[in-house]
Amino acid sequence: MAGNMDKIIETVNAPDCLIKGLKGELLAIKHYPQTNISNKHCVVVYKEDNAGFIITAFMTSKPETIKNRGVLWRK
Repeated sequence: MAGNMDKIIETVNAPDCLIKGLKGELLAIKHYPQTNISNKHCVVVYKEDNAGFIITAFMTSKPETIKNRGVLWRK
């Protein structure tokens, strides 16, 4: 995810949808038609507690498998 910090921050601030995690975390997903790889979805796993922090982030071309966990919110 080097060079994609702006996409990570934008994904958390304005996601296309939020997915519930397995242990209380949230997964924010946002589609980007143009990335340094190709047409991808950015997935950011984070927690919203007192401090709030990002656990990890990655790009995927198959967001459907993640969305099967249960969509909490959709844009």
